[in-house]
Amino acid sequence: MNAPVRTFEAKPAVRGEEPLSIGMIGPPGGGKTLSSLKIARGIQSVRGGDIVLIDTEGGRSRKYAELIPFRIVEFAPPCKPEHFLEAIKQQLPSKPACIIVDSMSDEHEGEGGYLEWHDEMIPKMGGNEWAAWSKPKASRKRLIAGILHIKTPLIFTFRAREKTKQDGKKVVNIGWQPVAPLEIVHGLDLTCILPPRADGVPVWKSDKIGEDFIIKLPNYLRPFIGEGQALCEDMGAAFARWAKGSPSPAPAASPAAPDVSTNTGAAGSEDESERLAELDGLLANAATAGTKELQAMWTTIPADAKPALKAALDRRHKPAAADADARK
Repeated sequence: MNAPVRTFEAKPAVRGEEPLSIGMIGPPGGGKTLSSLKIARGIQSVRGGDIVLIDTEGGRSRKYAELIPFRIVEFAPPCKPEHFLEAIKQQLPSKPACIIVDSMSDEHEGEGGYLEWHDEMIPKMGGNEWAAWSKPKASRKRLIAGILHIKTPLIFTFRAREKTKQDGKKVVNIGWQPVAPLEIVHGLDLTCILPPRADGVPVWKSDKIGEDFIIKLPNYLRPFIGEGQALCEDMGAAFARWAKGSPSPAPAASPAAPDVSTNTGAAGSEDESERLAELDGLLANAATAGTKELQAMWTTIPADAKPALKAALDRRHKPAAADADARK
């Protein structure tokens, strides 16, 4: 028996309640947990309900309980990808204001997480390392697909490590990189970097290609963030009003944030960041010779890399090339 023909009707797009997912990336000391709670409290002021924090780090988030009330879920190993999705979904019936996962990096490198799971599967697959990825990858895909369909606002923290790469005889610092796959990080609506001693003031623009590639501040959330502004309750409330479908939520009182990268593509591994860093270096070298040389180099950049490098081209390389022209 033939299956019924599916129909696909186009309708006018109308703003309604939207999913909202936020990523905070940085090493210890940048203020990821407290900033997450402040944003969540702002969201709570709009949505109501409890703040729920899924803590993978032995309950360390409790030190903030006297500042901002929240409910805690102590997430013990194993840290398989779908276990995170299960922990999130089990909170939904209580209609929480916001769910924080602190830290999502354990999905990747935590005990029993993605990497350890792969290692455990190798002997079961007869030593075939490639086949050993099948179950961890399938579990991660289900996690990502599940996150995309959850309307309750989600905040994820990610640990970060400072990365370098060899560029000829030089060692180039490409910046703080999340301990997480880019397919998860790039799937979020908003991602920022909180470097050491940031006191909750995120980095929204970076000259380091690795950081520029993971920062994400889309146009629809940009008006709510002021330059140099710490993550705060007012900001969270503005995000929540936007997510509920408010046609004209009040923008942040601080000056408008500078233009930043809005990358939405997903990269497969750290190799992609290294490739972009190399291409960025070629553009930087060409800029020292002037605009004509920079334009010529840009034509040689692979098409798939141009969207990620466009912000760096406009913010850094074009002004540098103009300065080189002026010195001629």
